[in-house]
Amino acid sequence: MKYAIKKRNKVYDVIEIEYPFKGFKFKTKNEDIDSINVINEKMIDSVLTNKINKMFNRLLMIVNDAFNSDDNPEGTTIALDEIEMVRNYINNKYAKYLKKEKEELYLKKLELIEEEMRFKYYAYQDTFIENKGKGR
Repeated sequence: MKYAIKKRNKVYDVIEIEYPFKGFKFKTKNEDIDSINVINEKMIDSVLTNKINKMFNRLLMIVNDAFNSDDNPEGTTIALDEIEMVRNYINNKYAKYLKKEKEELYLKKLELIEEEMRFKYYAYQDTFIENKGKGR
């Protein structure tokens, strides 16, 4: 059973409805509302754009920390894992709702970030092997 809340002069009525519409469903931070199902394509696009932009901002903060710390290789592995997580979200969860152009744009951005992080990771591995030397 699905419910809708209808507002009438600051009095809220709960109406029970069943609808066959398919849309993007997401959970809210509000404890009173479990989830919201968005049906309008423009609204789905804006909701997903906001969600993906928040993920990219978090990812860019992690990547920035990894680039600024030269002696910490764990930062690059964390950034690479985060890139993979964002890619999986885009490919698996949001692909059927996003337009192809936006999906390709986000995946290109991820590919560029991943390329730079892999370069940094392998550069660190090469310096680590050179510094290791022979232990006698």
